Amino acid sequence: MTRRVVLLLVVAVPVLLFANAFQAYRYSQIEREIDRLQNEQQALIEENKRAILGISVLSSPQRIGPLAESELGLSRVDGSDIIRTQADDTGGNQ
Repeated sequence: MTRRVVLLLVVAVPVLLFANAFQAYRYSQIEREIDRLQNEQQALIEENKRAILGISVLSSPQRIGPLAESELGLSRVDGSDIIRTQADDTGGNQ
């Protein structure tokens, strides 16, 4: 009986030590992966902030007018050139 206990301990201790070392290795791998993903997330957040800033700058009315004139060749028209129409609320079902 004592011999079996000793044999079990001789086998179990190295197995447990190996399992502990393997867990430490996996923990270190996962920790590095988390750091990498956090850095990637931070870079994406910064890129998103820059994109939102660009959208807000380009969508401001002060910016749309000059862009329309310079890049699209559009020009402002006189108020007399504008024709206003009004749609019927009946929807055409009479």
